[in-house]
Amino acid sequence: MNIYTVVMAGGSGTRFWPASRRARPKQLLALTGKRSLLQQTVARMAPLVGPERVLVVTGAGHAQAVADQLPQVPGEQILAEPVARNTAAAVGLAALWVARRDPRALCLVLPADHLITDETLFLETLGRAARAAMDEDVLVTLGLTPRFAATGFGYIETGQVVDEASPQVSAVAAFHEKPGLATAQAYLEGGRHLWNSGMFAWRAEVLLKELARHQPALAAGLERLAPALDGPGLAQALAEVYPGLPAVSVDHGVLEKTGNLRVVKADFGWSDVGSWDAMAELWPADEAGNARQQGRVLAIESQDNVVSAGNRLTALLGVSGLVAVVTDDVLLILPRERCQEVRKVIEALQTEGLHDLL
Repeated sequence: MNIYTVVMAGGSGTRFWPASRRARPKQLLALTGKRSLLQQTVARMAPLVGPERVLVVTGAGHAQAVADQLPQVPGEQILAEPVARNTAAAVGLAALWVARRDPRALCLVLPADHLITDETLFLETLGRAARAAMDEDVLVTLGLTPRFAATGFGYIETGQVVDEASPQVSAVAAFHEKPGLATAQAYLEGGRHLWNSGMFAWRAEVLLKELARHQPALAAGLERLAPALDGPGLAQALAEVYPGLPAVSVDHGVLEKTGNLRVVKADFGWSDVGSWDAMAELWPADEAGNARQQGRVLAIESQDNVVSAGNRLTALLGVSGLVAVVTDDVLLILPRERCQEVRKVIEALQTEGLHDLL
């Protein structure tokens, strides 16, 4: 059985501005350790899938940076979207590429910007998902056991248990959008809801059949690209076809519609590294909870701050619950509870015409 790793590296990562910019999105940053999140994603899969079967879907503006970070991955395996058309088009393009080489091959689809703490258990869980996808010809998603009542994640409601052996495999009863706090608390207490991880396993031809069934316009557009997938004309074909593809997520466009879906319960330690606030759990902190990426923090009567200032000394006096980020050209300071609102700064920069800072 051929297994391909499909890395979804098309996001812009605006919530990590100013470290993240248009030309250097979050997945290309080394937020934990010396390797970027993208490099960690590919390295994590190395015991299971070698670079000759790694496929990266990214934006055309980031393709060269991706190639520079992943010199072990052949250049023709970096698929550059000329415009973003959401995840259904991206996974469909990858499945089409794989199916041209081996229709029965398995695709393990992973976001490029997540952090996994227990990599051994992660690979075991992926193996479980892979077996389910192959044995039943189903689409498989990984659902993460909630650690708290999160309002920033979508949820998967589990249905009938298909296989009790750990990690458990279940049918999917429903998908739920990001809930309010009371609903999230009920999900947490009920034990039937899992965080939607955005990680999947499926055979290439199974995904393409589901796309044809539920997103026929998208499937037809992708099929127009098929002849170019094996030659030098791919970039031109993508430029002609891709902008006209329907923009829909694979969750809304396929997974919520199909009856051919399973969810594997995942407990391998995970963070979507979704904002500066999330780094409080990932970076070293002092006894007062002041977390830093590197350098030194001198904290006086200060607690629960998050600091990214390179190798500079950061002195804090009488402040709490702040994020402070310093780059060569920007200083960002905001309350931790408002980290999801960094887009407001992006919008203000656009209004002011400060495009060189985006």
